[in-house]
Amino acid sequence: MSSCAQRKGIRMNKPVYKSEAGRNIVEAMYRDVLAAHSEYPFEQLFVTTDIAETHVLRFGDASKPPLVMIHGSLSNSAAWLGSISYFINDFCIYCVDIPGEPGLSEPVRCSLASDEPLMWLCSLLDRLGIDDVCLVTMSMGSWYGLNLLIHRPDRVRALSMITAGGIVPAKTSFIFKAILYMMLGNLGQKMLNRAVYHKAEVPPEVLEFQRITSMHFNPVIEALPIFSDDKLRAVTVPIQYFGGDHDALLNSVKTGDRLNKLIPHADIHILKDTGHVIIDQFPLVKRFLLSRGRAIVMGTGLLTSF
Repeated sequence: MSSCAQRKGIRMNKPVYKSEAGRNIVEAMYRDVLAAHSEYPFEQLFVTTDIAETHVLRFGDASKPPLVMIHGSLSNSAAWLGSISYFINDFCIYCVDIPGEPGLSEPVRCSLASDEPLMWLCSLLDRLGIDDVCLVTMSMGSWYGLNLLIHRPDRVRALSMITAGGIVPAKTSFIFKAILYMMLGNLGQKMLNRAVYHKAEVPPEVLEFQRITSMHFNPVIEALPIFSDDKLRAVTVPIQYFGGDHDALLNSVKTGDRLNKLIPHADIHILKDTGHVIIDQFPLVKRFLLSRGRAIVMGTGLLTSF
């Protein structure tokens, strides 16, 4: 097993929660969500990495090919609970809580401009005994996944990104709107949800978690570094991207155009009348992973074309 933790970064100890009491409230809500999930059994792991202790949900048969799922900002691994059914027959699934987000990982944050994100994810894979993986990622999680792919392509079989940071800058107009919305209490939270989710049907419990989290959690303010043309052009691993044409946070059309220009083999989907949150494309994600991810699929056969 190879080790990725080859370079040193500088840990950023910015406050993640506004108070310890707030942290307890958010973590208790998350635990309640996990306790209520009964469709598929899972194991909770707390993994010591080179950066932070990391909470992982493991689903399925450990002898099957590994699939790592990484959520976005202001979220946790509960974001993937509705998608487990698509992958459970073919993969051993590892849903990872990013440190410094409102999950159960240690509340410390990587400095995104340093080597820490790579050190964290690589050391996590090492501790889990995983050499290479298929990745399914969301928003900021896609930045983490693409960062791993760019610097250690030997550890990634295929990457499917459901929205992606780091390809083009975030929309500054949304940042100012979000600050304004957060000053308007519950009304502002509803306006923010409408902008982010657009027409996606989001369960009420998810909206409630977002409301409580916004009261107690300090979101990441560090901008995601943009990957250079040279780094993207060097990508040879199979890669997939989904973006919504009404994404309030990121310009998905420009993201798709840049990926298409620099990574011609990328499988790109720009979805009409869709916002930042995309929850209905998992059949295509699965098909992509099985047909292009070099996965050894047990029992169901290998899809070879779209």
